[in-house]
Amino acid sequence: MNRFLLQAVNDEDHLAPAREVFGLGELQAATISTAFMTASGLSLLQDALEPIAERTRIFVGIRNGVTTVQSIQKALEIGCETYMVDTGSRQRIFHPKMYYSRSAVRAKLLLGSANLTMGGLRTNIEASVLQELDTTVDAAFLADLDNKLDAMVADYPDHVIRAVDEAQLADLQRAGRLRDERQVRPPEPAGSSSERALDSIPKMKLRTKPVGVPRPAAPPTPTIAPATPVARERMEQVWESKALKRRHLNIPAGDKSNPTGSMTLGRGNWPDIDQRYYHRHEVFAALDWIRDTQRRTAHYERASVTMRIVIRNVDFGEQVLGLRHNTDETMNVYRAGNSPTELVWHDAKALVAKEDLLKRVLRLYRDTNDHTRFLLEID
Repeated sequence: MNRFLLQAVNDEDHLAPAREVFGLGELQAATISTAFMTASGLSLLQDALEPIAERTRIFVGIRNGVTTVQSIQKALEIGCETYMVDTGSRQRIFHPKMYYSRSAVRAKLLLGSANLTMGGLRTNIEASVLQELDTTVDAAFLADLDNKLDAMVADYPDHVIRAVDEAQLADLQRAGRLRDERQVRPPEPAGSSSERALDSIPKMKLRTKPVGVPRPAAPPTPTIAPATPVARERMEQVWESKALKRRHLNIPAGDKSNPTGSMTLGRGNWPDIDQRYYHRHEVFAALDWIRDTQRRTAHYERASVTMRIVIRNVDFGEQVLGLRHNTDETMNVYRAGNSPTELVWHDAKALVAKEDLLKRVLRLYRDTNDHTRFLLEID
């Protein structure tokens, strides 16, 4: 028998069906797959999972700004075999949501949109299908399901990471790949407007309400102060590189190579710009540019720029970088139509001179309200 669930717009939620899945008689194995997980969400299923923990595995996405260190701690405390899936990129996240169990004769599968969070199980508008399957009739389907999950663990050992202990979780939190659930973050608006009168819609009255859960425990290391939030709603993209190479990131190509400490800002993936003038006179025009006073380098202008640096969806805070621009239009760089503008890494070189950033893309964003503020993202 199959059931369709549409949480919160009626009296249904996902908590009761999930409990039903893990209450299967003579259960042999259970699996949870979720993009996001919080300790408050996992607490809702704790009493259902504890009796079957040694037969249960959890797959959960990290590096997504939602999954918390406390949720992984709680999964380990309950005793579930837990795998953290890290794609290493903001643009690709682990996103499947599934609650599954099987016995020798039956299986139950809750498949849909609900994450293992309070919102996913109780308060968001979520849709799923609850299926009951026969292990004989549906043997091929169930084998395919199990085999594909097993293959993901085997095929991606660097990205499907078994959770083992608090020291590992502390490192992941310090790296920005897990967040602290106790830190309530300010909103990241989905848009901006100066026309308040155009939006008068009231709050939607849904049918379900949150369930009270204890305050999350402290993370395994002292709380890490969050970086100042990036005002992404005010950021407009002003440039994008092609696939990054060693010379861009100042990674030595060999023992005899001498990295320049800078990156030329050319056309990149923006072929329609005039790279001779675009960066100096459009992107960074609002900065304070100073011409060199030495006669030998008097054709150069320089500026300092503060950029917030986000690498693989982890915010490393603001860094002071440099810009260098050749103004002599008689030189070969202009005659050949090349770019005379360079970004100088300064201390940020320690963040970017990494092999794992090769072939990724650098994007520059500028604050629409303040053209001296920038965000640099590599992903």
